[in-house]
Amino acid sequence: MSVLSVSPADLQRRVAEALARLGLSRGATLSTLLEVVASTSGRTIEISPVGTKEWETVTGLVLLSEGRAQVLVRKSDPRWYQFHSVLHELSHLVLEHTGCSSLPSGRRTGVTPRAGQTMLARSVGTYEFERHVDFHDEEAVREAEAEKLSQVIAELMLGPKYREDEAVLG
Repeated sequence: MSVLSVSPADLQRRVAEALARLGLSRGATLSTLLEVVASTSGRTIEISPVGTKEWETVTGLVLLSEGRAQVLVRKSDPRWYQFHSVLHELSHLVLEHTGCSSLPSGRRTGVTPRAGQTMLARSVGTYEFERHVDFHDEEAVREAEAEKLSQVIAELMLGPKYREDEAVLG
């Protein structure tokens, strides 16, 4: 079981350590990220766009089973948002989160975990995760950690390769 962050500074530290473990270089591709996460987690990873009207408040989830991680993203979302949801779900794997209860109560995704599976889900939230995390709420901490790591990975993958040149543009 992973140890969760206990403060904003601890969250930043855990995210930085997780990113360092990945060893990604600027401009890394999604294929590279998938290979690294598969290798470090010991799981094959499959990404599938899915969804029906029940997916109104769930943007993505990952089903974990022995040796496998199936990342499901809402197919009605724009591709860039699907990309972010994939990064968020992969971040749960990298951070070794062990479970999730963030699915909205009373809502179903049409996905029911089978015996031996763990579900980690990303749902639409209203809190600003970096400024308003209740560090006594393990679910909020897991979501904040995964959200922050996904943003840092996206910046590394999609950010400018030559920061000095970008600085000229303002």
